[in-house]
Amino acid sequence: MASASENSTANGTVNGTLLGAVPAHDWWEPQSFEVALVLALVSTACWGSWSNTAKAAADRVNFAHYYTDFCLGTILVALVSFVGPGHLHLGGPAVDLSKIGFAVAAGSVFGVANMLLTTGIAVAGLSIAFPLCIGTGLVLGTLLTYLVDRRGQPALIFPGVFLALLGVVANARAYGLLQRQRGQDAGRKASNPDEASTSEAEESAYISESSTSASDSDAAPGAAASGAATQNIVLCVVGGVLMGCWSPLSAHSMKGEEGLSPYWSFVCFTLASFAVGLTILAGQQCGLSVMPRVGAVTSFGEYFTISPALHGWGLLGGAIWALGTASNLVSGGSLGYALSYALGQTAPIVAVLWGLGWYREFDGAPRQAVMFLVFMFVLFLAAITLLCLGGR
Repeated sequence: MASASENSTANGTVNGTLLGAVPAHDWWEPQSFEVALVLALVSTACWGSWSNTAKAAADRVNFAHYYTDFCLGTILVALVSFVGPGHLHLGGPAVDLSKIGFAVAAGSVFGVANMLLTTGIAVAGLSIAFPLCIGTGLVLGTLLTYLVDRRGQPALIFPGVFLALLGVVANARAYGLLQRQRGQDAGRKASNPDEASTSEAEESAYISESSTSASDSDAAPGAAASGAATQNIVLCVVGGVLMGCWSPLSAHSMKGEEGLSPYWSFVCFTLASFAVGLTILAGQQCGLSVMPRVGAVTSFGEYFTISPALHGWGLLGGAIWALGTASNLVSGGSLGYALSYALGQTAPIVAVLWGLGWYREFDGAPRQAVMFLVFMFVLFLAAITLLCLGGR
């Protein structure tokens, strides 16, 4: 009868690790609910903050180049995490390497979803794309992930998700009202270009992905526009459905004793997302993509003419997003993947704080927009409270 060591070697690993020198299950993970909760909230902060780099690069870097650097930044952080706290572990002693397929599928789905979200914001606007994409992704992602990993108290988690969804809608409504007023002001001041100039990037740079995952450079000048409102809505809804599918796939790749370590799962995720994103970008530049292009046409050669400092914005943005996602996946091992995902998707509250405090985005905003913002904060804080209680 073959020994456990021989069986592991037959699978191409020793004790689930590339080098075989580290004991099984020796990757770092939080050992208490409190530490895991803090880690999940780190993902909230990162998912709500990385888009500041997109704003900084919006007028100086083509979106295709920024997004390429963004993906490279995610891969770099994933690899560093895998070597460091991940200790080069693929999984435990019973790891089933076929689960790599679920991690690759999660990254591929996210790659398509993020590009659809990007395009949806560009052609439909924040007030339409954000609730459709992020709202659908939040609800569907939490529900499907809970079906994969049923930890937590659904009687508290799902009401929390519903409040977060209302917060997303209130957020989008506030931005819609702000944009409407700025449009009216621009019309009244058309005779004075200096007073009328308000960049579209400023109006949209404070909404985060998630997951997710929204890019605030999505509204950069040169974004292609769709002429059909129905097509725009379908684009946003499909993006939201796909955005809600990557989390359960990722959770399944890490589930059980045969699951991958969160660090190796994330490496596979980022590599797949990069491949899909690069394929879509290449198709858009050649006019072969099924979705409108964001940004002007560019070339692979032009990518290498950009200064290192400008490349740094995309790399930094990807690194911040990846730090948040890695934190979310690792915390899910202790909290439950549905809860950690839902907490991470409350990131818009952080993005709005950046807009209010640093960019002064809502200075002079209409009173109704401010009221929707206050309502949003109340809803998100209530949602976070219920989600935290639901993890107990």
